[in-house]
Amino acid sequence: MAAGAIPIAHNSAGPKMDIVLDEDGQQTGFLAQNVEEYAYAVLKIVKMPESERLKIATAARRRASRFSEQRFYDDLKAAIRPIICGSS
Repeated sequence: MAAGAIPIAHNSAGPKMDIVLDEDGQQTGFLAQNVEEYAYAVLKIVKMPESERLKIATAARRRASRFSEQRFYDDLKAAIRPIICGSS
């Protein structure tokens, strides 16, 4: 996703709840559970106009930025700051 690839992920747990979610109202990828759904997603991506692929890829890239190392570091600092600063 971070490189602009459109994900086709299993329709369960993490991908369904955290990763392949709309970003600013734009689809970021596809979820599938069986061979037919995976094949459908691949064909849909291959057949869609390039402009639509680019919209999805751009949204996927924005979505992936939520999982960057810097974002983790910043969020962790924000979460533990009250604990550390409050105990002094």
